[in-house]
This record gives sequence, C-alpha cells and structure tokens, in this order.
Amino acid sequence: MRPNRTTLHRAAAAGCAVAALAAVLVPAGAAQAATPGQFTLCSDGYYGSYAEFPDRHMATRIVQPGTCTTLWLSGRSKDYVVLHQDNGAIVGSFSYDDAAGAGVSTTGNSWATGWYRW
Repeated sequence: MRPNRTTLHRAAAAGCAVAALAAVLVPAGAAQAATPGQFTLCSDGYYGSYAEFPDRHMATRIVQPGTCTTLWLSGRSKDYVVLHQDNGAIVGSFSYDDAAGAGVSTTGNSWATGWYRW
C-alpha cells in the first residue's frame, strides 16, 4: 500500500517540527561534561567574549557569538578566571580547577550579560 499525499505531507511537517524543536532546545555552545585539564569557553550571548587567567598572564582568543574555544591547562590546582565581553567589560569570575576541568558559557547581550558553568 502506497502512502497518499496527505500522509506524506504530515510526515514531512512532523519532521520539520522535530528539527526546529531540536534547534531551539540545544544552544549553540552546548557541550558535554567537563574533562580534566580542559577549559572550554562558549559565547552563547549576542557579544564576543574571552576568558582571562591573570595568574598565568594569558587569555583565550575572542570567541564570537555562537562559537566555542578550548584550552588544555594543567600545572596548577586552582586558577582565577575572569570572563570579559569583547570590549573588555567584565562579565564575571570564578575559580577553575584543572583536575576537574570546566566549561563556561557567556549569555545575554552587551548591556545585560550573564554566564554559567557546565
């Protein structure tokens, strides 16, 4: 038995709906759990961002909205991390433990920034 046009149209519409829902539920920077020694920064907001490691005298590159960058860091048990907008304004800060690793995402827009760890 061949499916009729109505059945095919409904199946195609359902497939499009599932794809659209998946795109909404999975943010651009979503990633798996942290890996020891790995630091991942994702810019999930409407601005570029970067992470500064003051005690190491280094920073990530500027991560454009919708993208991520990963660094492999070791040799210290704790690092102080400062998150910045691409214009240098501070978004937030936290302590990074290289034994556990960390992922962090910046969120919001340039006048209402936010961030979360994962």
